[in-house]
Amino acid sequence: MSKKKKNIVKPAIANDVPTPSVNKIETPVDKSVKSSISVTASGNLGFLEKLSPLKMLSVFIGLLIVLLGWVYRSYLGSKLAYMFKDIGSDSYNLIYPQFYHHAAYIQKYGTMPKWSFEQGLGQNVHPFWFDPISAVLFLIFKTESASVMIWMQLIYMLLAGIFFFLYLKTLQIKNYPALIGGLLFTFCGYVTIGGTWTVDKFPLEILHIAMLLYSVEIYLSRGKWALFPIAIALVGIHQPFDLYLYGIMLFAYITVRYAENRSIKTLDYARHLFVFLILGIVGVGIGSFQLWSNLQQMIDSPRVSGDYSYANTLRSSPIFSLGDWKQYTTVLLRMFSSDFLGDGRNYTGWQNYMEAPVFYCGFLSLLLAPQFFFQLNRKQQIVYGTLLGLSLLIIIFPYLRYAFWLFTGDYYRTFSLLMVCLLLFFSMRALNFLYESGKANIITLAATSVLLLIIVNTVVAEGQTVSKSVKSMVNIFLILYTGFIFMSRVSNLKVLAFSLIGILALIEVVYFSSNSLSKRDALTKQELNEEGIGMKDGTVEAVKYLKEKDPNFYRIEKNYTSGVAIHQSTNDAKIQGYYGTRSYHSFNQLNYVKFLESVKLLRINDETSSRWLYGVLGSPLIQRLCNVKYFLAKGIDAAAMRGANQDSVAMFRDVKVFALKDNLPLGITFDQYISEADYNKLDSLERQITVLQAVNVNKDFEQKLKGLSRITSSAVPAEGVSLVALKNWVDKLKQDTLQVTSFTDNQIIGKIQVENPKILFFAIPFDKGWSAKVDGKETTIEKVDAGLMGILLEKGNHEVELQFAPPTVKEGGYVSIASILLWGAAIAFFSFRKKKDKEETV
Repeated sequence: MSKKKKNIVKPAIANDVPTPSVNKIETPVDKSVKSSISVTASGNLGFLEKLSPLKMLSVFIGLLIVLLGWVYRSYLGSKLAYMFKDIGSDSYNLIYPQFYHHAAYIQKYGTMPKWSFEQGLGQNVHPFWFDPISAVLFLIFKTESASVMIWMQLIYMLLAGIFFFLYLKTLQIKNYPALIGGLLFTFCGYVTIGGTWTVDKFPLEILHIAMLLYSVEIYLSRGKWALFPIAIALVGIHQPFDLYLYGIMLFAYITVRYAENRSIKTLDYARHLFVFLILGIVGVGIGSFQLWSNLQQMIDSPRVSGDYSYANTLRSSPIFSLGDWKQYTTVLLRMFSSDFLGDGRNYTGWQNYMEAPVFYCGFLSLLLAPQFFFQLNRKQQIVYGTLLGLSLLIIIFPYLRYAFWLFTGDYYRTFSLLMVCLLLFFSMRALNFLYESGKANIITLAATSVLLLIIVNTVVAEGQTVSKSVKSMVNIFLILYTGFIFMSRVSNLKVLAFSLIGILALIEVVYFSSNSLSKRDALTKQELNEEGIGMKDGTVEAVKYLKEKDPNFYRIEKNYTSGVAIHQSTNDAKIQGYYGTRSYHSFNQLNYVKFLESVKLLRINDETSSRWLYGVLGSPLIQRLCNVKYFLAKGIDAAAMRGANQDSVAMFRDVKVFALKDNLPLGITFDQYISEADYNKLDSLERQITVLQAVNVNKDFEQKLKGLSRITSSAVPAEGVSLVALKNWVDKLKQDTLQVTSFTDNQIIGKIQVENPKILFFAIPFDKGWSAKVDGKETTIEKVDAGLMGILLEKGNHEVELQFAPPTVKEGGYVSIASILLWGAAIAFFSFRKKKDKEETV
């Protein structure tokens, strides 16, 4: 006889991973409250509640697509580009050039971005280039960046809404409240206005946080764990620092969710955290192919490894000092609308329109969040009261907010999004209870409504101007919502009341989102695409002419910027296709910044200056050293430029093209050097003269320079820097130069003959990704002039090859492959085990 199989009862874990013994964490309702639930609105709106999960999801997606299409219709048509000339000018000055450049790079080289000479003096542009959606859009739209940007906004908002809706459903929220909550999250102020600033940040963040919340909740409630590593991988691929921010959020969320019905002083709670830690490590591993590169650039940036951080200033603030009243009024008033204190053109709140707190996520979230606490038992009230209290402390005491951001800046940003999630978590669970039971704490509701109306109509700080139209609409919506919520308590009016609440929520998200977008100073597509203006001004024709006339390597400088926004554009080269010296980037190349410091073209310890690099425009001497050969100018007389040793070459529209007479090619040689110690004693002019006579070297490199002459100061002519002196310095440097035989952004090959040992100098920022071979043998690239590249050459004929490969990408790729295999194997193993266990129970 065969043995009778035992019935084995196991936790309800899909893709079973070794888990804590708790099967399910439910959304709690106090038993005394739960027992009083009788007539329900959901019973009368049963057509929604009877829909299958897939059909209900389809209804939500369809509605969301319609609303997104309507709100963003102006940017989907032929009139407006999703770029802005006002405070959101980064969309035009930073994101547009970045996307255009990535797409053009892929088209040109057929590979992921690596090194580019179109940013600063050159920079590794592989970091932060990839996310799955934008990569696909680059392939579809290529350099039509305006299309990439608006579709990124819409796709990420759509996906975020879907995941947040699914998240609310895992909280056992009924279809109708979940639909409303999904809409309020999708159109929260954080993403509506944030996307008009940097579309590659804010829309991605709401998707990531929605995915994380959903993936955590389906593990806690159903044991399904496979999505969590993917969500973590996407976060790391986008921004490694967000792993820290969301790590704090996840720890708090998991803790309070677990503490709702059980004690956190248990081994089971620790096991939950351990499982999430392991899954998170796997997710980091999956994203390593891009994450490591992003992290390396952040670490190597002036704001982390340099002296350009706000950290010391922020740390010096007293821990329990208060912010100014203007900050607190901004917090309060921007809960009601992102535009309560003005729009992107006339904002009057704390800081600026983009970085100020923006907690707006619908009026229901404000009216109903307090109601959540009345459906909880005493312990649960303490748990969530503590979470809310800690959040308020971060708002009240700026030092705690600085600490939350690890003292990287004085802003809210992601913290605003976390507050949005907290408000919606409270309010949608309260709405669901009201929807199911028809019960609400009337005294609290009335007090909340009155308090909100008082804030709207009385709170303001000196210098702040409230938008009268927005204020009027806020009052109307608050009164209507309050009335409908009161109406829902009347049995025969429940269905009507909730129908009106839903309709009002639809009107609200459309009105306030459209209002935020319609008042912005957006670029027209004519401004973006018409020849002769903006990024398509005469510069484009001038660059095309120079490339046809002179195919060699050189850099171009301009006395103007081509952008049409309120802030200057310093990334023109990325769109106009030339090699320049300027760059606007959150993480500029550290060694380029150090070089600019060394020649006194950059203010030291100025965080803003480390992001807005104006290159070598301010020094004709350094322009020569950095291979600037042509100068484009507007509004300058040709005679004046001839006096600056430049000849007029051509003119395109209002852009005049000048050629620098005494220019230097890429790859010049020096037979003299100066030690860093001696160089640092020189003044600004002496430093700029010296680098045309000798290489500034550190102690380690100095020990290798036997046979080269050492100088201790610059040879400044008695008559000062004359054109004759400049010509003599340049002519000497031209004696032995690299004859470039092959050039791409990632590989430079050339030949050179030197009569004596010399230093081959490249005006290229030193980067660990560059490697060099001389006569086929690996050789060391030295850091010279504080941040550029030099190679020591012996006497004779040489073939020199420089090759660039983004650091950590290969190693990160191996880790990603291993992690994906581990993730897939775990899914297969636990699925097989689950199937086997089911068979054993038969």
